[in-house]
Amino acid sequence: MNDAGISAARAGGPSLRSRRMEQMGSSSVSSIPAAQLGALLLELYPRAAEPDAPDAGGLLEWLSGHIAFDAAWFGRSVLEAGLLRPEGGHTHGLAPGFVADWCRVRHLDPMVPAALAHLGHGVAMTAQELPQAASMRAFAADHRIDNALSVIVHAPDSPWWMHLSLYGRDAAFGARERALLELLMPHLVSAQGLRLRDAAAPVPDGLALLSRREAEVARLFGEGHSYKMVARTLGSSPATVRHHLRQVYAKLGITSKVQMARLVCGQAAQV
Repeated sequence: MNDAGISAARAGGPSLRSRRMEQMGSSSVSSIPAAQLGALLLELYPRAAEPDAPDAGGLLEWLSGHIAFDAAWFGRSVLEAGLLRPEGGHTHGLAPGFVADWCRVRHLDPMVPAALAHLGHGVAMTAQELPQAASMRAFAADHRIDNALSVIVHAPDSPWWMHLSLYGRDAAFGARERALLELLMPHLVSAQGLRLRDAAAPVPDGLALLSRREAEVARLFGEGHSYKMVARTLGSSPATVRHHLRQVYAKLGITSKVQMARLVCGQAAQV
């Protein structure tokens, strides 16, 4: 875990931090009988091995029969300066623009640093624990997120950080749900085959059309930075940034910042 991720995890405040630590102790895997886990895996792996094996969306459908949730996001990302950058995945029960919207508030989301600080452990929180920032509160309200349960694991020998977030609109997730998700997460990743063997970090397909500097400008602008912020980050001028963006829009055939964000953040497929 890098310093940026640890610092971000601490930004949640004492109450959130103590809640996370309490959860780490309460979501013991011993609360899930081995026989129950074995029965679940006997369902999961044959299902994944079938010729017409379901995609990640199908696995989420299967998971919903064992953990109650209203929506979910199962995907992969690369880690940049303590922040996750999505590189594809699947959503269930979420609006098509969910991933792009999350990219714009990801620096405010306390779930990611908490989950990164406790890899492989389930981290749960309610909407009331979100930062007071208006953009984060609006994001949760727009996508009807009242409760969330997330777990992150790192795929060995790859740049991928696999994450699964479950969202509920009624009761909060309890210790049993956290423990079960912790046990199932490595198997869900394995069954879906989301672990890529490429050592190099991927580039979204559309961005392959751009020059290196154009891709950098597109990524930063798509993540919600202003012209001046992009220019400051890249040591350039706002006028130069505007020139690069005109080239980006022309090459990619897009007309809005929203389309840019969806491309850069790896728009998830809606199930």
